[in-house]
Order: sequence, then structure tokens, then C-alpha cells
Amino acid sequence: MNKIYLKSVVCFLLIFIFIGSTSAQLDRSVEPQSGPSFKMSIPKIERVTLDNGLRILVVEHRELPVVQIQLVVRSGADADIPEKAGVASLTADMIDEGTKTKTSLQIADELDFIGASAATSANYDASIGSLLTLKEHLSKAMTIFSDIILNPNFSENEFDRLKSELLTDLLSQKVRPDIIASNIFNAKVFGSQHPYSQSVDGSEETVKDINLNDLKEYYNKFYAPNNASVIIVGDITKTEAVAVVKQFFGNWKKKKIPPPKLFNPPISTENKIYLVNKDKAPQSQIRIGNIGIERRSPDFYAVNILNQILGASNGRLFLNLREAKGYTYGAYANFAMRKSAGPFVAYAGVKTEVTDSALIEFLKEINRIRDELVTDSEFELYKTAVIQRLPRIFETPAQIAGQLMALELFNLPDDFFSTLVENYKAITPIDIQSAAQKYLHPQNLTVVVVGDEKNIREKIEKLGFGKIILCDETGNEL
Repeated sequence: MNKIYLKSVVCFLLIFIFIGSTSAQLDRSVEPQSGPSFKMSIPKIERVTLDNGLRILVVEHRELPVVQIQLVVRSGADADIPEKAGVASLTADMIDEGTKTKTSLQIADELDFIGASAATSANYDASIGSLLTLKEHLSKAMTIFSDIILNPNFSENEFDRLKSELLTDLLSQKVRPDIIASNIFNAKVFGSQHPYSQSVDGSEETVKDINLNDLKEYYNKFYAPNNASVIIVGDITKTEAVAVVKQFFGNWKKKKIPPPKLFNPPISTENKIYLVNKDKAPQSQIRIGNIGIERRSPDFYAVNILNQILGASNGRLFLNLREAKGYTYGAYANFAMRKSAGPFVAYAGVKTEVTDSALIEFLKEINRIRDELVTDSEFELYKTAVIQRLPRIFETPAQIAGQLMALELFNLPDDFFSTLVENYKAITPIDIQSAAQKYLHPQNLTVVVVGDEKNIREKIEKLGFGKIILCDETGNEL
């Protein structure tokens, strides 16, 4: 017997003995016990407001020698006028494209030299400037960052370049059935005068009409200390943070901020199906939903678990339409929670020949979660998943700062995150059903289908689900 063979035999015997020993110790008839009760600890939030109205939130997080700063202007695309949707986003994009003394290239070089990074952006609720720097370079980084925020150059050349790039992106989206379906869904649910009816970037039509003065006007109206907060997370004390903000933003002058607009989305009283023809499309893109919930609603917790059950990647829609029926690669649902009630939308791209069958299953699942109490085992599975994901959103200074923005934008209490786990644990199956009945409206749904009309229209009509309205690819009714 050679040595290699002998070693193999010995290894096999050892593994066999080990497995046998381990198996002998396990009693698989006994259900494993759950671990200790999960708790999430959120660092203390320190607050200061400067004389110019600028609010400062500080969280010490000393695992790394870095500081994350978020400057949050409490106006975003919700302040755009419908005819020029996209102004807030373009303004934010222009902010870091040069100051009165530095070009964008010089700014980038100076940040690179100290290992810092900065960016600006906008969403529906806010315009945001972000800075990440090593603690030792905080003063130098803040010099650059404050220059970006307070002294944007609004160069005509940079504006033309950004606008051209945006128009190219928007033009390319016009041939994508999934984006066509989402854009028309939002426009029909919210109506043309509501800011949520269009994307944050606007549309090709609205962006064409935006000029540089629109951006300057938006900046002069809404970028002000009394409409902003600075969130600082990292290797820094409250005293150090307040001192550095005072140094670089203390002389920022207050402005009179226009009051937030009030929006009255159209009230739907029936199901409507908006059909967009795509000749020979192998798939139909489906969007189905209604106006949902605002972010600061007390139903936030129940709706998040409800959405997990219905619309997550292992939720009922996915398991039904993909796993059981094989209609699609994936079916999901989502509640977008913003300052005002955002959309609830269930969605999928399905095979053309099962478009009507997929609509039946979407409606079946929406009705089921309203009509039937979710079982205890299913409820616990999804609630646990929601709770156990929470620590992942507080791992880095950037993640913590991002989460704290919600406190400022939606007027949430400072203990909101410290009470998250307990508030989720308090939710019951009855709360899920109540939330479903409150926020899902199967009699007043907006449905958008983008697909091959000649192969799907007759089948959809036979469902008797609602009035079919033929539209072009921009949502104009034909």
C-alpha cells in the first residue's frame, strides 16, 4: 500500500468519525432556540442651531478617523414647477461644477490631494451636499466644500454640457418599455400639476425649456441656512463640529423661503387601464397601484412589513407570478414614502401571452392581503427579516448621516431610530390587514400596460377590470 493511498484512507476515516460524532450530538427533533433578543443601539444625537437658522446634528462615531458631512436643503424636486421639472436636480448637479474662484477640475484636484470626496444631488424632498474627509484634513475639506455650496459659478458652458447629457439620457429612456410604463403610471396617478407626476430629472420636454436663470433662481430661493441642516457623523466632538460649521457657514445669510406648495392629486373612483402599444413586444410591462402613504405616517412600520410580505424578492407577488406561474423573471411592489403621500406600485415585465393572467394574479394578491389575515408563521418570517436588516443601515458614517436626514426632512423625533426595533416588534397581523385595507384600493387602481396591443387588448377587455384608454408613449390619450 503506497503512502498516498494510506493517507487518503486515514483522512476518510477521520472525517467519517468526526461526522458521526457530530451527528450523534444533534437531536434534530428538538427545535433550535432563538438567540438573545435583538436590540439596536443608535449613537446619541447632539443638536445646535446657529443664529442664521442653520441646524446642526452631530453623532460621534469613532471607529475610523473620518468625518462625514451632509448639508441638507429642505427643498427638492417638490419645489419644481411642472413645466420645468428637473430644475432642482440640474441645480444640484451644477453646484459642484465650479465656484467663483475655482473650476470643477481644480476642485476635484484639491479634494483628491487630501483624499476627500464631495458630491451634490437632489431628490423629491431635498437637495443634498455630501463631504467625506479624513479628520486631519477637515478644515481644508470644509474650505472647499463651503466654497462649493456658497459660491457656485453657474457657468454657461458647464450648464450646456450637463443639460445636453441629461437630454441624451432622457431621450434614450423613451424607447425603454419599463421606463415608459413607470413614467405614465406616475403621471396618471398624480395628475399633471403634482411634482410626483414626473421624475426628479424631469422629461425631455421640460428640460428643453430650462435655462441657466431657472437654476440661479432656484438656488437663490431655496439654498439658505434657515432652510438647511448640517449632519456631521464621525471622529469628532460636538464642540469641534459646531466650531467648524460656524467657521464656514456662520456668515451664510438668512432668506425668506417660499412656503411649501400644497398639492391635490386627482381622486380616482374607478379602475383605469392605460394601454401603450409596442408592436411585436415579447413582454408586457405592467404597473398597477394607487397613491400610498407619506413618510411621517404612524403606519410606517406596518406598511413596511406589509410591503415585505407582498412585494419583496421573496414576497407573495414574486412567489406567485415567477415561482408558481412562470409569467416573469420577477414581480415586486413598493411604497415610496415622501413628504407627501407617494405612490404604491406593483410591477413586472411578463410574457405577452399571459398579460391578462398576470393582471388577474396581481389583483388576487392585492385583494388577498386585504381580505385575509396573514398567518402567524408568514408574518413572523417577514417581520424578522425587516428587523434583522436594520443594523446594516447604520454601519458607516455615511449610512448614519443618510438615515438622520429623515429626522430633518420628515420632522421625526430624535428617538425614532432608537425605537425602531420595538415599534416593529409591536406590529401584529391585524395591523398588516388594517394597513392593506387603508392603503391598497382594488376598486380605484391605475393600471399601465406597455405591450403588443393586438395580442393583449382583447384579452384584457374580457377581464372587465376597468376602462381601457389607449395612450402614446408619452401618456397622451389617443
